[in-house]
Amino acid sequence: MCKNDPVMESSSVLSKRDGVVLFDFGKDAFGRLIVELELSGSETIQIAHGECLADGNLDQKPGGFRSYFAGEYTLAPGRHRIAVETPLFRKPNPEGVHFCMPPEGREIMPFRYAEVKGNADNISCFREAFYGNFNDDAADFRSSDEKLNTLWDFCKYSIKATNAFDCFVDGHRERLPYEGDTYINQLGYFCCENDYSKAWRTIDHLLKYPTWPEEYRLLMPIIVRDYILYSGDRSSLGDWKNFLEDSLFPAFRTPEGLLPEKLGYICNYEEVRAIVDWPVRERDNCEFGTLMTVPNSYLYGALMVMGELYGEEEFFQKAAAVKSAVRAKLMKNGLFVDNADSEHTAMHSVIFPMVFDVAEKSDYPAIKKFLADKAMDCSVFGGQFFLESCFKLGMADKALSLLRNDGDRSWLGMLKYGTTITMEAWSNEAKPNQDWNHAWGAAPANLIPRFVCGIRPVADGFSKFIVAPQAGDIENFYYRQPTPKGAVTVEYDRSAGCQLTLPDGTKKSVPAEGGIFEM
Repeated sequence: MCKNDPVMESSSVLSKRDGVVLFDFGKDAFGRLIVELELSGSETIQIAHGECLADGNLDQKPGGFRSYFAGEYTLAPGRHRIAVETPLFRKPNPEGVHFCMPPEGREIMPFRYAEVKGNADNISCFREAFYGNFNDDAADFRSSDEKLNTLWDFCKYSIKATNAFDCFVDGHRERLPYEGDTYINQLGYFCCENDYSKAWRTIDHLLKYPTWPEEYRLLMPIIVRDYILYSGDRSSLGDWKNFLEDSLFPAFRTPEGLLPEKLGYICNYEEVRAIVDWPVRERDNCEFGTLMTVPNSYLYGALMVMGELYGEEEFFQKAAAVKSAVRAKLMKNGLFVDNADSEHTAMHSVIFPMVFDVAEKSDYPAIKKFLADKAMDCSVFGGQFFLESCFKLGMADKALSLLRNDGDRSWLGMLKYGTTITMEAWSNEAKPNQDWNHAWGAAPANLIPRFVCGIRPVADGFSKFIVAPQAGDIENFYYRQPTPKGAVTVEYDRSAGCQLTLPDGTKKSVPAEGGIFEM
């Protein structure tokens, strides 16, 4: 179990009018509301809390899974302290697993605002906020670019504020671990914190209770690989092997070793099938068909990582067969197409072959040309892989432009809605049933450290790591990366170069082209 003691937080009065006092905690967080007030006579008081405002008032109908709850209390004269009890969250999966943490049976919900209606005096609102194991000082990023600084603070807080549960969950809408969410959430957490127990619990859960999207299951070897690179912990590899092999769908592959779009069985009351991206409107018009580029790119990446994890040549051989078949069946005129019968290339049919190395360097010029004209034609989940592809292609200027963008389909653009935690989608219009507390939307929490600052582990427990900043037009930055052996700092100046400081205080110059370091 994770340590999850509450932090008591105070609020400020946002407005007072017509017997209604609106309080603001400054940021959204999972927690419980406590109200203190005085009454001169018997009164019925309404207390509400939630995440959204509408016309300067607490939004009573925020829609989707934006939170709101109100209750009435009939009270005698005197001073009162009211611990508001919200309804229990119940969204069990078929195995009966749900996460209505923290323990001791009292529910929590995400909220930023509280509202008290009635004839009361001396009202104060407090929040018992739950952040799990999170050390605010473990990681830090500061640069000469204020938009990038704002983005880092926004996404780092999103990782912290969604850390209230025993596992990495997808958000308040379902409160369940998903492999796709975990890939992004875990990387962001590792860039902000050096506690690895929550990641272990999430992996162990997902291997036993997988979800329905075909590609998400294929992420599990990669999630385990990232866990080992950051934590250095290989102790569970033996126990996890059979589950990881099952995540590769060995019984469902074609004679060439490829995966079909639909596998023909049910998991968690859902048919296991390709997802490409979510919601559906964020797929860049990807054309589904029997054999598709996206899931088979994941499959190649998963097989290669299994070979790395277990040192078995059979995985590499199967990976080579998959790559050969994908390139033979799913490339036309120098680009990957959506499916074997398609002439269309969605963004996703480019970025996933890039990230998982199905694309060869000889393909890069055509892919760069294709991506150069692309905007954020994907979900906030797809944005992770889009930007990874840009950095891998040496398109740092484009990646930085997307990171600093504050338009409608951007991370900074989320802030204009009033959220302080990254959202499940770019907007309520893009996904009407979305929640406002989804860490899969916090990709910059790992993209900034891993690519802008350029620090990524390449051996277990950060014992060996690369430092290769792609800072574009940024004048300077400072980043502190937590590791099992202590913090590593990277300081960059566009004119003076880049310097690395190891946990023991040793300083090393980083070559302009980057370098690999040990500790």
